[in-house]
Amino acid sequence: PAGISVGILSFGAQNVVPTLLQYLGGDAVRTRRAVLIGSIIPLAMYTLWEAVFLGTVPFDPSTAGSKMQVVAALGETGGDAVRRMVEIF
Repeated sequence: PAGISVGILSFGAQNVVPTLLQYLGGDAVRTRRAVLIGSIIPLAMYTLWEAVFLGTVPFDPSTAGSKMQVVAALGETGGDAVRRMVEIF
């Protein structure tokens, strides 16, 4: 199921809270704030990445099944820097 990766990550990342609490001198409020901000920053970056990627690659239902065509479209529409990164990839 799709939720397995989320479950594994949540069990693996939960051990950071006691360590963070110790680093912050036992201050629960600062620890909550650190966990919240530390979760919001990657969420915002991932959301921005998805918006850029989905906005750059044109959607054509007839070619939606081909991953290589999506990568080629990204290289064509992203400019020289993106084209070079796609070629390296």
